Amino acid sequence: MKEDTFRTRQDNARDAKQKLLERFRTIANDPGLEQRRAERAAVTAAREERAAAKAAEQRRIAEAKAAEEARIAAEKAAEEKRIADEKAAEEARLEAERLAARPKIIAASKYALAASAIAGMNMPRDRNQQRKAS
Repeated sequence: MKEDTFRTRQDNARDAKQKLLERFRTIANDPGLEQRRAERAAVTAAREERAAAKAAEQRRIAEAKAAEEARIAAEKAAEEKRIADEKAAEEARLEAERLAARPKIIAASKYALAASAIAGMNMPRDRNQQRKAS
């Protein structure tokens, strides 16, 4: 049996560190490592490009939607204004007709009043006589 001394443990630890360092050096000097890094960078760049294109498309769609909503709102406002103008014109026309017919109504009511007055003149004055006549 071997004796584990402090010195042998130090040597073993140093050898393990050297092997580990050599392993990392071989990995770092691997020609495929640079190729894999370049491929990952290309994939990342493509992903970022797709994300930027998607964001631009969403922005374009949002702008188109906002423009369409603005167009619809303008059309709705124009339609409401047209309806209000038509309603105001119709009310003005009806008011004008009413005002134009007013002298006729007044004249007709004067004639009706005059006719009832004339009819009242022809009626008997006494109510008792009126009952007898009926």
